[in-house]
Amino acid sequence: MLICPQCNFENPNRNNFCQKCGASLTHHPCPACGADVPFAEPFCPSCGAVAGKLLTVLTRNPALGESFAAEQATLYENCLDIGQRYRLLAPEGQPALQPLGSGLLRGQIVDCQPLQPSILKVLFAQQAEFLSRLPELEPDAIVQDPQWQTLGLPIVALPYLQRRELCPKIPEVYDAWREGDLEVTLLEERQSWPRLDELLAQETVPPLQLAFWLNQLLLLWQALAPHHLAQSLCLPDNIRLDDDQHIALAHLYPDPDPAPKLEDFAQALQTQFAQAPQTAPEELLALLSPLWGDPPAALADVFPQIAHFVQHLEPSEPLDSEAEDFPEFSLEDLEDVEEGALPGELLNTAPESNRVNNSEADDIPTAVLPMQLVSLTDAGYTDRGRNRPHNEDYFGIHTRVETQRNNHGKQVQAQGLYIVCDGMGGHAAGEVASKQAVTTLQTFFRDRWRNQFPAPGTLIEAIAQANDDIYGVNLNNASSGSGRMGTTLVMALVQDTKVMVAHVGDSRIYRITRKGGLEQLTVDHEVGQQAIQNGLDPKIAYSRPDAYQLTQAIGPHDSKFVQPDVRVLDIEEDCLIFLCSDGICDNDLVEENWETYLLPLISSSQDLERGLRKLMEFANEFNGHDNLTGVLVRLKVRPQIPVDVW
Repeated sequence: MLICPQCNFENPNRNNFCQKCGASLTHHPCPACGADVPFAEPFCPSCGAVAGKLLTVLTRNPALGESFAAEQATLYENCLDIGQRYRLLAPEGQPALQPLGSGLLRGQIVDCQPLQPSILKVLFAQQAEFLSRLPELEPDAIVQDPQWQTLGLPIVALPYLQRRELCPKIPEVYDAWREGDLEVTLLEERQSWPRLDELLAQETVPPLQLAFWLNQLLLLWQALAPHHLAQSLCLPDNIRLDDDQHIALAHLYPDPDPAPKLEDFAQALQTQFAQAPQTAPEELLALLSPLWGDPPAALADVFPQIAHFVQHLEPSEPLDSEAEDFPEFSLEDLEDVEEGALPGELLNTAPESNRVNNSEADDIPTAVLPMQLVSLTDAGYTDRGRNRPHNEDYFGIHTRVETQRNNHGKQVQAQGLYIVCDGMGGHAAGEVASKQAVTTLQTFFRDRWRNQFPAPGTLIEAIAQANDDIYGVNLNNASSGSGRMGTTLVMALVQDTKVMVAHVGDSRIYRITRKGGLEQLTVDHEVGQQAIQNGLDPKIAYSRPDAYQLTQAIGPHDSKFVQPDVRVLDIEEDCLIFLCSDGICDNDLVEENWETYLLPLISSSQDLERGLRKLMEFANEFNGHDNLTGVLVRLKVRPQIPVDVW
C-alpha cells in the first residue's frame, strides 16, 4: 500500500494520486529548489540536493566488526536492504559508515520508498500487546522471550522501544531489522540539529533559559540512569536542541563499566555552562554543588532549589501597567504540568515530598512575567463528507510571521486571520455565502489591520459588513425565507500572544492546552442553547423539535439582527486554537476524542497538517452526514525574559 503523505490515507500501490485528497503519490517538491522529484529518487535531478527522507542508521555486523563498513559499501548497490529501499549516503572522500563504539557504525540513509509502511510499523500492528509491555520488563528477559526472537529486531533498538514515552526527547525508531548477522536500526535524523555546547559557547543565553535546560537535563538523567543509559547525557555531541529550544538526544548510549555517576554529570554540566560567554549566574551553578558533596545530595532535592532560583530571577514588578495581561507564577501553584511549559516545568518537577509547602511559599514573592511568541503554525482542510453532493463550507487562512535574531536570542512577531464558514444547509447557494463571507472579512482586515491589534468593535464592524454584502445579494435576488443564502461564521485573529475570537451560528472554536485540557470558546447560536440560557433544563431544552434551529446566521437578515459573540484571550501556555464546522463537532466528537487527535499536536514534533487530516478522516467516518471543515492554529510561547536581567 501507499500511505498518502498529506492525509495518511492508505492507497493501492497502483495509484498515482491519493484517492482521498488527490495528492501525488509519485512526486514531491525538492526541499531546496522546489522542483518535482520522484519519491524513489534520493537526489534532486535539478539541484543535486538530498530530496528524500533523511534518517540516521545504526548498524553492525558482529561477524565482520568494523571492517563491515567496507563490505557494506558495495552490498545491494549502496543500499542497506535487498529491496534497495534505504540508500546509504557517503560524504565526499569518506566511508558511508563511521565507527560509533561498541561495534556500532553510524551513517545517513535516504528512504527511497517513504510512502510504504516500514517493517517496524507492520510489526507494531501485529505485536502491539507484547510491545506495549516492553517498559515493564528487564532487557535480559525481553531478549530471551520467544516473541522478541520472533520479531527479529536488533538489540540496539530495544532501549528506544522501551523508553518510547520519552519521545521526542529521544529519537523514535523509524525501522529496524536483522538479516543474518547484519543488524540495522533507523532513527530520526538529528545530526543536523544544533549542539547545546556549541550554542552555549557562541551565544548569550538568558539565565531563565539556562535554568530551563539544566532542569531538562537533570530530568533526563532521572529517567535514563536507572536503565543504564546515563552515558547518553555525558557526550556533548549527543545533546541537541529541537526547534522549540528543548533538550533532545541524538542517540541512546549504554553505560560503560563503571557507569557515570550523578556527581560526575553535575560537574560536567557546571563546567559546560560556566563556559558560556556571559558566564551563568553563580547561584544557578551553585545549585549543582550539593550533588558532589559528602555525602552527595539526592537529585530530587535540587528541583525545588531550581524553582526557587527562577522565582528570584524574575522581576518583582510587572513590565506593563496592565498586570492582568500577564500570567502569574507562584510556588503556591505547584501542580503537574507536562514538559514544555516554562517556567511551569521548573516549578512542578519535584516529587510531592520535596515540593515547597505553602508556608514556605508565603515567603517567596509572586512574580509577574509577560509571555512572548516562539512560533505560530497553522493548517486547514475541508471535505464534503460522505453524503453531501457538494461542499458548502469555506475556510480562509492568512498569516504573516517575522523572525528577528540577536545576541539575546530569537524574537517572533506574527499576525494571523483564521475563518471557517458553513453555508446554511437547505438554503440556496450556501457555498456562495460561505465564500463571500470569508472574502469580505479578509479584504476588510487587509485594509485595516496593520500593526495595532484590532478592537472588538472593529471585528463586529467587519462581521456586519460581511452580513450586509450577503444580505444585499439576497435582496437583489428577491430571495425570502429559506430561499435566502446564509452562513455560520467562526473566526480568530492572532497577534503575537493575543487572540480574539468571534462567532455567529453553530460552528465552534475550541482551545486545547496541556494544563487546561479542552475548552469550548463559543456557545452555539441555536434555539436549544438559548432556552438553556433562559434557565430551562438542558434535557428539556433539547427535547424541542426546533432545538438545533439557528438563532443567528450571516446573510439572511439585516445586520441589526446579527449580534456576534466576541472574546479576547491572552495566551499563557502552548496551545491549539481549533475552528470547525458542525460536521466535525456534532455528536460530541471533539469532546470525546480530543485527547487522541488534538492534544498530541501541541508538540512541535507533530505535523499539524497530518494531524488535522487524521482527525478529518476519523470525523468523516463518525460524522460523514455533513460537510467537514477544520482550521488548526498552534501557538508556542514562553516567558519574555528582560535582557537586562543580569
